[in-house]
Amino acid sequence: MMLAVLLLLTVSVLVVPLLPALREWRRPRDVVPLPIDEADALDPPHLAHSFSALLADAVGTGATHLGGSSITYLVLGEGSVGLPLRPAEIQSGRSDRLWHIDGGVQLPENIHFYAEVSASGGLRTAADGVYRALWAGATATLEPGTTVLRWAHGQEVHIGNGCHATGRVTAEKTVTVAQGVDFMLLHAPQVLFVGHDGRFPGRPQVGAALCLAITEWPTGVVWDGLVRRAFARLALRVDAYRSWRADIVCLADLVLGEYCQATGSLKARGALHVGAGSHISGSVVAGGAIHLGAGCNVHGSLVSETAIVVGPGCTIGTPHQSATVAAPWVRISAGTTVYGTIWAEEKGETTQPAGADADGIARADLSTYGAVV
Repeated sequence: MMLAVLLLLTVSVLVVPLLPALREWRRPRDVVPLPIDEADALDPPHLAHSFSALLADAVGTGATHLGGSSITYLVLGEGSVGLPLRPAEIQSGRSDRLWHIDGGVQLPENIHFYAEVSASGGLRTAADGVYRALWAGATATLEPGTTVLRWAHGQEVHIGNGCHATGRVTAEKTVTVAQGVDFMLLHAPQVLFVGHDGRFPGRPQVGAALCLAITEWPTGVVWDGLVRRAFARLALRVDAYRSWRADIVCLADLVLGEYCQATGSLKARGALHVGAGSHISGSVVAGGAIHLGAGCNVHGSLVSETAIVVGPGCTIGTPHQSATVAAPWVRISAGTTVYGTIWAEEKGETTQPAGADADGIARADLSTYGAVV
């Protein structure tokens, strides 16, 4: 009898947790995909624009709260620091009010803001401050060590040294990113990565006339003249100072030497290294890591399933053709300009120019090559 009871209890312990799954298997109900806000996914400034519209409606109707936060309205001169903080806020070092400021403001030190802060003029954070979300009608300046939890937006946004942008930072014109910055998503018509002195020249470009045109691909590379595509199943290396008008698709690692001129796109299943000073008119896509040497110019997007390392002085996209840099892990050096969006799904970071040239790292990581052009 006792044995039967124990057996019944054991079976119950094993079966009961599986009952929801068995019921779903017999009568599926969760077959509809989870809803994804298309605007939020495809339009990086969507959160900021939505907040601005909601706040305008709330102020217009005289609402005292928005999203559960009370609204405090102020009229201040440009760069004012005189926020009327409550004694409890000063003592605790945090404010949970939504601040709506007509004018510019410099936010006070030693106070973290866990609701949105909006200013119709310029907005400047305090060093090492923590902010949920920031909206500026003019320039938003994130002082060194600032942490933005959800989003920050302005006409221009300057991100200081050592900031942590754990949400998204967007601007109508320009985002400037200093050194030692962690980020997730940056978006603007122009995103500039600068050094401690505010700039880095990178390496000069080489003229296409100095390159040797590729007239014949090596054995093992299948050439399709109809679509102008070179297809390689094994690893492929293109020597320095070569030019061609074709896409390259490689099922292994792909390496380009320095100062190559490619009129087309590159795609590799393995790692993909582009030598310093090279020019790619199309996009660069890889299943492995992508390394761009210093001074590279890519008109299209950079997409990797693992990591992207961009050397100093590179340019991604053009003023007339926005591009996307996307990978789970992204490292970008000073002097680089991206026209469009940088999306690091897990971690993005900026690096020092002196240690940013990834040529040596890339060559050490890549395996032997099956064909050389």
